[in-house]
Amino acid sequence: MGAQTVASLVSLPRTTRTPTISSDDVLIDLELSLLAFQSRVLALAEDHAVPLLERLRFLGIVTSNIDELYMVRMAELRRAAIDEAGQATDRLQVVERGIEALLARQSRCAIDCVRQAEQVGVRLLSWSELTVNEQHLLRVQYLEDIQPDLRPLAITLSPGHPLPHLPHLGLFLAVLFRREAGERLHLAEHDLPVDMPRLLAVPDRGGAVIAIEEVLRANAHLLHPGTIVDSAYLFRVTRGGDLPLMDDETGSVLGAVALATERRMHNPAVRVEVERSMPDAVGALILDTLRREAIGRDMELTVESVQHVDGLLDLRCLQSLPLPDDPVLEYPPMPARMPVGERSMFTLVRNGDLLLHHPFDSFDDSVVRFFQQAAADPDVTSIKATLYRVGNPSPIVDALVRAANSGKQVAVVVELKARFDEEHNVQWSRTLEAAGVDVTHGIAGLKVHAKVAMVTRIEGDTRMRYVHVGTGNYNTRSGRQYTDLSLFSARTDLADAMDVLFAGLTERHAPPPALPHGALVAPHQLLTGLLQRIEREIEHAKAGRSARITIKINGLGDREMVHAFERASQAGVQVELVVRGICILRPGVAGVSDRIRVTSVVGRLLEHSRIYRFENDGNPEYLIGSSDLRSRNLRRRVEVLVPVLGAGCQARLDMILEAYRRDGSAWELHADGEYRQSGDHHDPPAQVALA
Repeated sequence: MGAQTVASLVSLPRTTRTPTISSDDVLIDLELSLLAFQSRVLALAEDHAVPLLERLRFLGIVTSNIDELYMVRMAELRRAAIDEAGQATDRLQVVERGIEALLARQSRCAIDCVRQAEQVGVRLLSWSELTVNEQHLLRVQYLEDIQPDLRPLAITLSPGHPLPHLPHLGLFLAVLFRREAGERLHLAEHDLPVDMPRLLAVPDRGGAVIAIEEVLRANAHLLHPGTIVDSAYLFRVTRGGDLPLMDDETGSVLGAVALATERRMHNPAVRVEVERSMPDAVGALILDTLRREAIGRDMELTVESVQHVDGLLDLRCLQSLPLPDDPVLEYPPMPARMPVGERSMFTLVRNGDLLLHHPFDSFDDSVVRFFQQAAADPDVTSIKATLYRVGNPSPIVDALVRAANSGKQVAVVVELKARFDEEHNVQWSRTLEAAGVDVTHGIAGLKVHAKVAMVTRIEGDTRMRYVHVGTGNYNTRSGRQYTDLSLFSARTDLADAMDVLFAGLTERHAPPPALPHGALVAPHQLLTGLLQRIEREIEHAKAGRSARITIKINGLGDREMVHAFERASQAGVQVELVVRGICILRPGVAGVSDRIRVTSVVGRLLEHSRIYRFENDGNPEYLIGSSDLRSRNLRRRVEVLVPVLGAGCQARLDMILEAYRRDGSAWELHADGEYRQSGDHHDPPAQVALA
């Protein structure tokens, strides 16, 4: 794509710094860094070298990520602007301008993708582009299959009319009509049917589709007979993602989370997207309806204006375009290595640690097989695991249920508060409990984010413990779509550390203050342990010994860690950071961070692995695990990093880190706060090199 800047509207202003400046003055705003990440994902959708189906997928990913930004962060930013004004208001305005610029790019990209779809015989039509016969056939389909399920709800200030509930992320058509000519306008909203495809096939015209809202708009007069329909406009409501917990009648955490999950659909709206053509008065009436709804629930509405959108709302629908079955339109298949096959996981691991890189090494053939073989093995006596996001269906949960049903001792920690997976985790908890599994529902005040499991097996007179530590979830879908690491080990030191961890989580319902043998646990030990290792590199550098820090993570947002990296840079330590998403550290600032390099790899797979390498004067130390370097990971979660030993495993980590360091498609973060691609494709993308 060549040298370019794609985040100029979502980065902080350029500044000139002196060597003595406080590093706090050059930190990048967290929300702006998040938007810069979305900009890099959107760049993939904009790239014509990316196959069309994948471009549409990346467009959808940006849509989902922006939805989550509003659900999680925007209400908080708006409340801060109200309470604090001044700088908080300026920050909110900059973020909102950044979102506006990003959405404008996304709309242009969607138009470009639709044009490319036309080149392969697929057309997205408007109602006016249909023939009379096509309109007739779609009107018949509307009357038979769509209108019977539509229920108009009035949006009105008149007493006696119930306020319609507008579901989270639902699409609605606001219809303006008059009872008779010259009378005042009335407004009704209609939910788009969720059991119908968003894009309907145009009859007798292969490859042609039309958005369902176009059909509803053109036939709204049939839904309001005897009236004069003036116009109709699509809109979409996003609600906050907060999960306020209150004890249910039984006082159980499980019941409280289940109840809160049900109530979340009634959280206040945080965004209202509308078609650009919607009159201001209609948008104001929708906002007033949402405001009255929030007041009725003793809540606060933080959204004060609608967000105008050019083109389609919710661009995820474009992924359902009926593109031809042509391999050119998507990434070529990525065959996974089968590291286990028909062999026993326990025999493999007993002979030495096994380090795997997913999805290049099959997740199903290793992690899933580990649980399945443990469940079926008569010599296995117990299985322990932490579960955060396991997916649905889940072969791993199925294996745990079979293990419990066969009489094995099974103990799991299920994190009920895994955001937006709460409902699944409540259901899995109940399934596991019904099978006799000892289930711990997380830790009060903390999220259990660690990904660890331990299997105990009797081998002759020996009690063997087999440990799995992963950087990703026990989820087969993400195991195929995310890059993650798995360490399988029968080392006594690692098993002892996991015994301490599980004893704390399942018996005392609290994270242990520390883990032994070089393993680190948050929130009590991990931050201190990492800071100590950084200080060790600083001392090596000051003494003229070899010192380097190389880390691959998903996010860097903790100020204390940023300052530690800056101290290392100023002491002469070379710091190499591969950070997929949020990074508040500004590298390359003279006298502050000029020995720090930050790159981001965004590609076909979601980068999710975490690797920590400290040079330690030629005796390098390697850690992998669940933790990023954000405050929530270090201070408000139970996270685990474990040492990786053995020349073979360490060499593989070096190979992985080198592939990302040399990635020719990587985005480099510069001192001005902007990410740029070098355009130097001498080295292949890491995801290609490692496949």
